[in-house]
Amino acid sequence: MVAKVEFHVGELFPRVGFIVTNLTASCRSVVRFYNKRGTAEQWIKEGKQAAAMTRLSRHRFRANEARLWLSVLAYNLGNL
Repeated sequence: MVAKVEFHVGELFPRVGFIVTNLTASCRSVVRFYNKRGTAEQWIKEGKQAAAMTRLSRHRFRANEARLWLSVLAYNLGNL
Protein backbone atom coordinates (compact mmCIF):
# COMPACT_ATOMS: atom_id res chain seq x y z
CA MET A 1 0.00 0.00 0.00
CA VAL A 2 1.27 3.43 -0.96
CA ALA A 3 -0.12 6.67 0.48
CA LYS A 4 -0.03 9.62 -1.92
CA VAL A 5 -0.32 13.11 -0.41
CA GLU A 6 -0.59 16.11 -2.76
CA PHE A 7 -0.51 19.75 -1.71
CA HIS A 8 -2.13 22.22 -4.13
CA VAL A 9 -1.95 26.00 -4.11
CA GLY A 10 -5.11 27.62 -2.80
CA GLU A 11 -6.39 24.50 -1.02
CA LEU A 12 -6.48 24.31 2.75
CA PHE A 13 -6.14 20.55 3.11
CA PRO A 14 -3.95 18.17 1.10
CA ARG A 15 -5.41 15.52 -1.18
CA VAL A 16 -4.71 12.06 0.18
CA GLY A 17 -4.97 8.92 -1.93
CA PHE A 18 -4.00 5.32 -1.47
CA ILE A 19 -2.72 2.83 -4.02
CA VAL A 20 -3.08 -0.83 -3.12
CA THR A 21 -0.90 -2.96 -5.35
CA ASN A 22 1.20 -6.09 -5.45
CA LEU A 23 4.08 -4.42 -7.31
CA THR A 24 7.42 -4.88 -5.58
CA ALA A 25 8.95 -1.52 -6.44
CA SER A 26 9.72 1.69 -4.61
CA CYS A 27 6.88 4.01 -3.65
CA ARG A 28 7.91 6.63 -6.22
CA SER A 29 7.97 4.14 -9.09
CA VAL A 30 4.56 2.72 -8.10
CA VAL A 31 3.02 6.22 -8.11
CA ARG A 32 4.74 7.02 -11.43
CA PHE A 33 3.41 3.78 -12.94
CA TYR A 34 -0.18 4.46 -11.87
CA ASN A 35 0.01 8.09 -13.04
CA LYS A 36 1.07 6.90 -16.50
CA ARG A 37 -1.73 4.35 -16.46
CA GLY A 38 -4.25 7.11 -15.67
CA THR A 39 -2.91 9.21 -18.55
CA ALA A 40 -3.27 6.28 -20.94
CA GLU A 41 -6.86 5.71 -19.78
CA GLN A 42 -7.64 9.38 -20.48
CA TRP A 43 -6.27 8.99 -24.03
CA ILE A 44 -8.45 5.92 -24.54
CA LYS A 45 -11.48 7.82 -23.25
CA GLU A 46 -10.76 10.75 -25.58
CA GLY A 47 -10.35 8.37 -28.51
CA LYS A 48 -13.66 6.71 -27.78
CA GLN A 49 -15.50 10.02 -27.58
CA ALA A 50 -13.77 12.01 -30.32
CA ALA A 51 -12.53 9.51 -32.89
CA ALA A 52 -15.29 6.89 -32.59
CA MET A 53 -12.82 4.14 -31.68
CA THR A 54 -15.66 1.94 -30.43
CA ARG A 55 -17.16 1.71 -33.92
CA LEU A 56 -14.60 -0.80 -35.15
CA SER A 57 -17.09 -3.50 -36.06
CA ARG A 58 -15.44 -5.08 -39.11
CA HIS A 59 -14.32 -8.71 -39.03
CA ARG A 60 -10.92 -8.03 -40.51
CA PHE A 61 -8.15 -6.25 -38.64
CA ARG A 62 -7.09 -4.20 -41.68
CA ALA A 63 -10.59 -2.78 -42.15
CA ASN A 64 -10.72 -1.71 -38.48
CA GLU A 65 -7.21 -0.27 -38.71
CA ALA A 66 -8.11 1.77 -41.80
CA ARG A 67 -11.28 3.10 -40.15
CA LEU A 68 -9.35 4.06 -37.01
CA TRP A 69 -6.64 5.86 -39.03
CA LEU A 70 -9.28 7.82 -40.95
CA SER A 71 -11.06 8.77 -37.72
CA VAL A 72 -7.83 9.94 -36.08
CA LEU A 73 -6.87 11.90 -39.20
CA ALA A 74 -10.28 13.60 -39.30
CA TYR A 75 -10.05 14.41 -35.59
CA ASN A 76 -6.59 15.96 -35.95
CA LEU A 77 -7.60 17.97 -39.04
CA GLY A 78 -10.62 19.25 -37.16
CA ASN A 79 -8.40 20.44 -34.32
CA LEU A 80 -6.08 22.28 -36.69
